[in-house]
Amino acid sequence: MIYKHQKISIFAKPFISSNMKNYLISLLFILSLTTMDMKAQETKQKSAGFGIEAGVGYNTMNVTIKKNNGTDSTKSLNQMWMQPCIRVHYDFILKHIGAKNSLKLKPFVGYFTYGGKLKEGSIRIFSFSAIELGTGLSFDVNNAFQITPLLKGQYIMKVSERTNTPQDVTKYFTGFAANVGLQFRFKYKRFTIGGEAWLGLTNCFKTNGNTAKENNYRILIGYEL
Repeated sequence: MIYKHQKISIFAKPFISSNMKNYLISLLFILSLTTMDMKAQETKQKSAGFGIEAGVGYNTMNVTIKKNNGTDSTKSLNQMWMQPCIRVHYDFILKHIGAKNSLKLKPFVGYFTYGGKLKEGSIRIFSFSAIELGTGLSFDVNNAFQITPLLKGQYIMKVSERTNTPQDVTKYFTGFAANVGLQFRFKYKRFTIGGEAWLGLTNCFKTNGNTAKENNYRILIGYEL
């Protein structure tokens, strides 16, 4: 990928740095506070459960770069490249529909990485490390199947890019992005398995005239407490 006249290698390999450990510790602390607050409100609002999900995502990104001669260069970063994600959610029952169906509100928070991969001579990879926060409106069928339209925003902590060695290219990208998505999930007892697709709404680039929008597809396995 080219930012004006500077080459930036496409998505970097996953990393766990000291900063990342601090982010994860902070996330767990926030989640513990959220859980305690939710438990304190159980007498006022009926809850359907606290759950955790983990899985992997396939990421693509369409990039358009403005060149000095007035032409555009378009690249699709769509080679197979999986990245991890982990998320917690808390379902609130809004309405019972019959004996086994219900409408729920599903707020969630998590950590995930996304980006894109391209082969142009050598492999180029970009990796975005982000905290996501969002919600969805779930329709549960027969207490087993769940369909959920989703909306979320993510705070981008770091962007890495590599060809041979990783580079920190965070300064070229915005610190916030937003997505809409759709999740299908199956529940057996306390275990869940689901798939979801996310469509990027925001331009990831800071530089004028250049655009980068990502799509994300995930498979998640979960457990509800």
